[in-house]
Amino acid sequence: MNNHFYRFLSVLCLVALGTATIFLGAQQAAQPASQSITASSTNVQGIRGVNRVPYSADQVTVTTQTLADGTKITQRRFARVYQDSQGRKREESFKSGVESVAQDDSPEWVRIVDPMVGVSYRLNPRDRTAQKTEIPRGRHLRKTTGASANLTSAEPLPPQPTREDLGTQVIEGLEATGERITQTIPAGAEGNDQPIQITYERWYSTKAHLTLLSVTNDPRYGETVTRLTNLVLDEPPADLFQVPADYTIEEIQPVAKPKPESE
Repeated sequence: MNNHFYRFLSVLCLVALGTATIFLGAQQAAQPASQSITASSTNVQGIRGVNRVPYSADQVTVTTQTLADGTKITQRRFARVYQDSQGRKREESFKSGVESVAQDDSPEWVRIVDPMVGVSYRLNPRDRTAQKTEIPRGRHLRKTTGASANLTSAEPLPPQPTREDLGTQVIEGLEATGERITQTIPAGAEGNDQPIQITYERWYSTKAHLTLLSVTNDPRYGETVTRLTNLVLDEPPADLFQVPADYTIEEIQPVAKPKPESE
């Protein structure tokens, strides 16, 4: 792989991290602290006993960066994504630079996530190998002592994100509700001499429980647009969520984090 591809992957990771921070921060700002803790625990553990909407779709991600001299750098990523009614997910990622592939084209890698069993797999179709990793089941929350609470409250808090209702539009035959979240990074927070404004736009279908289109604008990394196309709301074949029998599976042990000292 060339340096441009590695740079593209780094940008995607940074944009995804920034997007998650904006969206989760806005959610937490709109609800009480007790609800935020409950939501966080639920996201980690998964909601058992709730049927997901099964689907399959193509996912196209386009990142565009504009340099100071006006030069534009555009990177594209194509993936096929699946989910069954048990909440199992599969993502097939293809080589960088394409926006569509033939049905029989082989992906560069495949990820399978099974929250019911608590494992994920990363498959390498080239050498028929798979890495198996356990999914963390939950997080242990520590009670905050009065001293640490006072220290935290004395620190300046970042500005709260703002939310804007964008109305509705039809995407892939489904009605989607739009929302724009704006986060401002204050001057000096990251060595910036002026505030940095980041926007995240999401178009969400309540019927399918899916984000059909998202647009992230971050002056540091450019604009990233991710959309689902060729959406089919139907149960995918069960074997898509299984590791093929001829694959060699390597178990990856999660790194144990040291327990915090008792206070």
